[in-house]
Amino acid sequence: MDMNTTIVFKPHPLLLPLINMIMVKDVLPWKDTSRKVYSYPPTPEHCIFLYLNSPVRAKKPGEPEFTRRSACVVVGPQVTTVDLELSQDHRAVMIGFQPGGLYRFLGLPMTELFDDGFDGFDILDKDIINLIDELREIKQPEKINVKVQTYLLKKLQKVRELLPFDKAIGRLQKAGDNYPIGDVAWDACLSIRQFERKCHERLGMSPKLYSRIARFSKAYRMFEANQHLTWTQISYSCGYFDQMHLIRDFKEFTGVTPKLMSRKLASNGLKFQAPLHI
Repeated sequence: MDMNTTIVFKPHPLLLPLINMIMVKDVLPWKDTSRKVYSYPPTPEHCIFLYLNSPVRAKKPGEPEFTRRSACVVVGPQVTTVDLELSQDHRAVMIGFQPGGLYRFLGLPMTELFDDGFDGFDILDKDIINLIDELREIKQPEKINVKVQTYLLKKLQKVRELLPFDKAIGRLQKAGDNYPIGDVAWDACLSIRQFERKCHERLGMSPKLYSRIARFSKAYRMFEANQHLTWTQISYSCGYFDQMHLIRDFKEFTGVTPKLMSRKLASNGLKFQAPLHI
């Protein structure tokens, strides 16, 4: 039996401009008592993670040891890979936001949430505590989804307005590094300088870096879902000029070579990003 069980839910139509998806992830107990480590590379998607069963421990490059994370973690712009240490019977709910959506939801500049996981209990309203307590009593993923979306629908009246920028950056995310920044700024009804300022505010990084991460993430997710594909096939499918450009991004954003990452995935059997609908 596959130790991963993942169900992805589409958001309610009223949530669609803000929320990309709701994902419920279960990692079934394995035979021994060891903890599993999964390397989570950067993606362009900003998220809120709710951990419902056993706690998660995390370690970033340069940190000496794993530290326990909150049951609610807010993840903004990522540029480095984080290692997640999971214990038995892991269950997580991920709320994935549309590009710029987490900024609209929180009203915080994304530069304040740069490249780390932040304690959601310090950022979100206190009712997130009740939501997590209620979710822990629910077994069926479908009912978890309903509860989470009901919570989000109640928050809509406080969400900041949708701008042409948000729609334009969504197209940039889909196109990766193959969408001229001048064209995106035009679609956003902004000058290039204004557009770059908006990117730092709502995405936490420059548009160039964001588009590179979007393209890399597409390649990584394709690799995780289809490990029979060659790196040359993945490179051209994701808009890279050649395999070496992909390997360069792979080393920059994960800190390891594709071959070493393949070995990691083979050893732990965990696939967290393959199901993402970005």
